[in-house]
Amino acid sequence: MFENVDNHHTFWHCLHGNGYLKPCPASSIWSQVDCQCVRNTMLPTVTVTTTTTEETVLPTTETISNCLDSNLITFENASNYSKISNGYYGLTWTNAYVLDTQIYPQWSESGFYSAIKSGTWVAFNMNGERMTISIDTPSTFSIKSFVVSSAWNDYVTLSMVSQRASTYYKEASFKIEKNRSTTIELNWFDINAITFYASINNSLHGEVFVIDDLCLDSTTLSTSTSAGIEDKCSLNEIFYQGHCYYLNGVGGECPYGYSLGSETVLSVIADSFIGLNYKTAISNNCCVVTSEKSSNYGINSTDQCNKQGPFTVVPSYNGGGCRNYTTRHSRQLTFCMSN
Repeated sequence: MFENVDNHHTFWHCLHGNGYLKPCPASSIWSQVDCQCVRNTMLPTVTVTTTTTEETVLPTTETISNCLDSNLITFENASNYSKISNGYYGLTWTNAYVLDTQIYPQWSESGFYSAIKSGTWVAFNMNGERMTISIDTPSTFSIKSFVVSSAWNDYVTLSMVSQRASTYYKEASFKIEKNRSTTIELNWFDINAITFYASINNSLHGEVFVIDDLCLDSTTLSTSTSAGIEDKCSLNEIFYQGHCYYLNGVGGECPYGYSLGSETVLSVIADSFIGLNYKTAISNNCCVVTSEKSSNYGINSTDQCNKQGPFTVVPSYNGGGCRNYTTRHSRQLTFCMSN
């Protein structure tokens, strides 16, 4: 059985040399990773950026450059040709291996080299089998983007399926090549697992793919003594009255599970951002977007406005001249809270 690339709500069933187009049940779509119909959710918007092998030495794309160092996995700190150990970045890794490409110059024309974005190390799936990255509940992680190439062949389809709370969440498929890297921006938030599988023309024989610059953020558990309850907040977030808050340069757009926080709360917890960092992206305007109709909090441009953290100065009332400011910029500083 194989996917119908023209309609995710149907699939091809091959029997005795004949192909039969069959529908999935209502409210479900075909998953080539699971080889069955699964519950449908809105398919993600996947941003694909391709670069040739020669271009891998150029500066990385804006998507990757906005990934904080603490969230960027470059696979530079593992032993040669080694299976990634469980616990690496707090995650469970299944059939995930790393190698230092410098030791394999004979592979210079392969995807092991075209996928390189940082350093010389890359990750790959051994023997073309499925690779899974997961974390034990109640913890979750969010995957923003990664760079990928096919190791040995062109016209390879890389499929991914994710889970949230141990149930199907989202999936996506796209083409990858051997001598051309592809930057995939997923922005899948608060998931428990993601499984990768690569093949050519839906063959049962899997293909090896190569990954570098994996940008993700895993949650950590923290205890708020003031609230007297345990809650979870991700890196660079502040826990206050049952919610997690953070600052990010995203132009007023908070991700799934988050919404704009109020200026009232910002005025109370602003000082707590000292020593923290942008969530994923540096801002290009420092008037803070909140749930109010206009921005009245900001950071002075002479201080740390639009600069890499950690924060040494935090938003203040009328800071940077922000008062009744209504203009929106693509990466305007934004105050988000968990729902």
